[in-house]
Amino acid sequence: MSSYNPEWDNMPWDHWNSPIERFMVLPSFVMGEFLFISLSLVTLIHAASHGRLHLAVWVAAFAAGTANDAIFMMLPMVDNFWQAQACIMLTPRMPLYIPCVYNIFMYSSTVACWRLGLNTLASTCLTGLMGEMLYSPYDITGAKFLWWTWHDTDASVRHRLLGVPIGSSVWVITFTASFQLLVTLTMKNSSSLKGLLGGLVTTSLLSTPVMVLQMSILQLITMESQGLPTIRSLILVLVVYVSITLKFWGKRIPKASSDLTNWFLMVCLEWYFLFLSVNMMASNPATHISSGVHQELGDCNVHAPDITGHSRQVFLCRETHSQDFSLSCDTLCSENMFGDCDTQSNTWYTVCGREHMHYRLWVAVTVGLCAMGSMVYAYALRNREENSGEGVQVIISKMD
Repeated sequence: MSSYNPEWDNMPWDHWNSPIERFMVLPSFVMGEFLFISLSLVTLIHAASHGRLHLAVWVAAFAAGTANDAIFMMLPMVDNFWQAQACIMLTPRMPLYIPCVYNIFMYSSTVACWRLGLNTLASTCLTGLMGEMLYSPYDITGAKFLWWTWHDTDASVRHRLLGVPIGSSVWVITFTASFQLLVTLTMKNSSSLKGLLGGLVTTSLLSTPVMVLQMSILQLITMESQGLPTIRSLILVLVVYVSITLKFWGKRIPKASSDLTNWFLMVCLEWYFLFLSVNMMASNPATHISSGVHQELGDCNVHAPDITGHSRQVFLCRETHSQDFSLSCDTLCSENMFGDCDTQSNTWYTVCGREHMHYRLWVAVTVGLCAMGSMVYAYALRNREENSGEGVQVIISKMD
């Protein structure tokens, strides 16, 4: 977790906030929060039923993901996101559900991909893609409905698609792939408890550096400035990962099983995709109010370099900010008995959502991504007979 900050003592935050009050100001967020906590428990049940390797992967996903968030929050030059106040907060900036998110998209993609029987390289690439299938509709939803806010001008989140920084998508793909690679090279090949624990520590500590290395190589190939991912990085990583997966797809040896826990995990993930689709279609972002920690308000003319040397506006400027939320929330707060618009400081204040400018586009993309993810995970986690036609086809191709 992120280290203690003395400023937290002066912030009006609590470890526990009433779900009813939270629902009145951020309804979609509260539903999402408890969905992720519940799904994290589902993945834990799945891991426990499959033995210590799966349990170690579950713990590693929790540890690697939380460490990644903590690192980026502690370094001012890359501190570029702020979480909304959830029902259960670990710190003013870390809701409990965030580590659960890592459990879901990293654990689920890793173990689902194992069932397909691909080699290490193809499995690594497909896991990255499958991680993004779970994360991308959540990313679009969170940015639109104030589940978090981004830094306004930070280079790494400057280029966006549907409100989501392109760097976020590239990060998820490369980070999840890095996690799968390290798990496979360490924990999966270990037969002892000591080796398993050593692999867990290695994976937790090295997933972020290996991700940064991948992103640096992508930006070098696409001739982008370091720390400034654009659409070229996203296209390149998709082309490379998909090509490698397809190259080895015909040589896969799927695992046969009739496991109820795989079926249960699959069903829960289907409900996850359904929730995000229905939420985007039915929820109104203009009714959402988020009071909490955000980018500090201040002088529009103060700039400083980020970790890669790109200039960024240090403070959020009321007059020029370009994100999909408003700083003028008095009317909305007056209509909501739990809408507290009092500005406590330049870092703790209220933002409110805006109406959809392109409702059909947001819905179409979210539903499309959810449909794709739903089909892929249903295929990966489905029960397979020992002598299925798929397995026979693989055996015949190997004999040829």
